[in-house]
Amino acid sequence: MASVVAEARQLVKEGVRELNLISQDTTFFGMDTWAERPNPRTPVDSARGTALTTLLRELNAIEGDFWIRLLYTHPAHWSDELIRTIAECPKVARYIDIPLQHISDRMLERMQRETSGDYIRDLIRRIRAGIPGIAVRTTFIVGFPGETEADVDELCQFITETKFERLGVFRYSQEDGTRGAKMPDQIPAKVKEARWHRVMALQQQIAGEVSKSWVGRKLRVLVEEPGVARGEADAPDIDGRVYVPRTLARGEFAEVTINAFRDYDLLALAPGEQPVTWKVARQAQ
Repeated sequence: MASVVAEARQLVKEGVRELNLISQDTTFFGMDTWAERPNPRTPVDSARGTALTTLLRELNAIEGDFWIRLLYTHPAHWSDELIRTIAECPKVARYIDIPLQHISDRMLERMQRETSGDYIRDLIRRIRAGIPGIAVRTTFIVGFPGETEADVDELCQFITETKFERLGVFRYSQEDGTRGAKMPDQIPAKVKEARWHRVMALQQQIAGEVSKSWVGRKLRVLVEEPGVARGEADAPDIDGRVYVPRTLARGEFAEVTINAFRDYDLLALAPGEQPVTWKVARQAQ
């Protein structure tokens, strides 16, 4: 942890405005050093040793104006302590990336995800209740071997009810040497494609509703380029953008009022001003 904090302190000193914490499983940070080895379902618990919550509080204590963003958190390791820590650390962005992969118990078991559908539903409820204003990003996989139309129906119903602020969908890819590649009941490519389009069309509608809810509200943004910024709910390259007046200083925070939206992006422009052309390869929302 000391090396991570030291690097973060130096980056902030140099003017960095956002720290992204990324790993194979960010929520497992420090748990490998515990005297009693954790299992795949062990929650974050700083009483047992260094944990992600320990790191977040150390980073939050660094002087300066910056965001801390959590990416790749595994749902199995979330705990009430982690929820409380994020809520109590103002520099931690109100954004969490929590890949869920599916909601059907059948598919979660086949994917060896260490969680159940009921556990996931309860976790999302607790995160939103404990961290006001949180934006939840997740990813799902369609077309995993053995997936049925009933599984996809359940997934779509879950997405409709939960209304994730950010969501990506992947088509399962049969990779040589993997456990999934050897499973029976592989899904035809055309079926996977149809399921992907179905889920993405649903999320596009939800994303529009989420964006519309911001119109007329103030939003703190980080300006990345002249005319282009991001809010707390937008990770670099993969999420939406906020188009702002070109006069705002690059690399600085600013408060803007949202006056329109366009699909996944928000607009905070002066009357008659057009958003800049900005193309970045990014994951579907």
